[in-house]
Amino acid sequence: MNTIGIIAEYNPFHKGHAHQLEGLRQKYPEATLLVVMSGDFVQRGTPAIFSKFHRAQWALMGGADIVFELPSMFAVSSAEYFASSGVRLLHALGCDAISFGANHTQVEELVSIAKALDHPSTQKSLGTLLGQGYSYGTALRKAVQGLHLEINGLETSNHMSILDSDPNTILGIEYIRALHRYHIGLDIIPVKRTSSHHNPTLDNSFPSGTALRNAIYSSKQTSSSLFRSQDKQQVLDTAYPPYASLGIDSSISLDKLDIDTSSLEEDTFKWHHYLPPMVAPLAMDIVESNYYASLERYYDMIHFASRISSKEDLQTLQDMSDGLEEAWLTASALASWDQVRESLKSKRYTYARLDRIATYSLFRRTKEIFQKCHQQGPTYGRLLAFNDRGRQYLKEKRASIPIVQKWAPFCQSATGTTKVLCEQDQLASKLWRMTVDNPNYRGSHYDFTTSPIYV
Repeated sequence: MNTIGIIAEYNPFHKGHAHQLEGLRQKYPEATLLVVMSGDFVQRGTPAIFSKFHRAQWALMGGADIVFELPSMFAVSSAEYFASSGVRLLHALGCDAISFGANHTQVEELVSIAKALDHPSTQKSLGTLLGQGYSYGTALRKAVQGLHLEINGLETSNHMSILDSDPNTILGIEYIRALHRYHIGLDIIPVKRTSSHHNPTLDNSFPSGTALRNAIYSSKQTSSSLFRSQDKQQVLDTAYPPYASLGIDSSISLDKLDIDTSSLEEDTFKWHHYLPPMVAPLAMDIVESNYYASLERYYDMIHFASRISSKEDLQTLQDMSDGLEEAWLTASALASWDQVRESLKSKRYTYARLDRIATYSLFRRTKEIFQKCHQQGPTYGRLLAFNDRGRQYLKEKRASIPIVQKWAPFCQSATGTTKVLCEQDQLASKLWRMTVDNPNYRGSHYDFTTSPIYV
């Protein structure tokens, strides 16, 4: 097994992710662990909480060997498109296998479900259910539930129990469907997931990304009055690597920060305990410096974009259908994006889908552009971070697409679909910087001035 590929968001990178990488390393000690990671924006249509360069560096500190960026055109899309583009990029980068976390890890059963989902009867039922206004995930479950077939000895009832298990298992099944659709022969390596995707709070298990983000945001709200009086060293985001100018001691603790935490809520301030030990102090420094994406700022941006959009503009956006633009324009007059989302949510339009459409409005991502890019698939692999084993992978030149280490000249010479993908990535970077809580870090130059990180 030369290269094992992982499709991830690491939003943020935590002990559960490190556990997956450690398990792969123990089982495949000679393999290169290659990660394709969402960049500045993630699949559900919101900015990643931390910079893609920080998240990529932490992935290497947690066990990965090399990290590439999944272009934003593919990163912000439905599970089906997200999975297929990620799989195609892993294949183009020369991976031999794909690994993913899931509650259900029996490969034969996952493959059987993937085949059931691609059965003509299921696809016909899926189309009907989508036409009735069900979301993709719900329609998928209902379509399988109505399938009275037995494929490879797996009963329909088992299909349902597995599909209801967790979103990561469903995403894993989408990866397998993409392997079949594009005739890609990667080995499949599921890793048992022990955290709950739905758990909004931190507990004794590995955390969910949702719980960690909630805790980080809550800790800032709780501790803002304490931190306001602290004289903190600022993150110099143009340094190479990002922490070169910080002089960070990896053994740093809360006590050494000289911060009185007695008045802080335990469930919000302990978020750093769920990160790998080497990563935790770096993440704490960034959070204390307010160098993270603020959802409030972002929601104000998309609310503004909604208010100035015309009906004609909205009609061209990917995923905008069935007259939603009319309701969208009406709802944009409400006081906040939270209120807009609440008024537009339906069985067809989930919060995640609405957030993606809102992101498309900022990215000016039309149906035409979206479909053209997804038809062609990823045309380059942008390198974010690597270690010595990753360096050896680069020397072997296994990829069938360009590997980009110098971003600015590559973008300047790009043409066709590649140019569109580059422009969308540049826009994602500029928009992400505008969401950063600390105004000192909102300059848009960092994407061109930050080199791939060597760890």
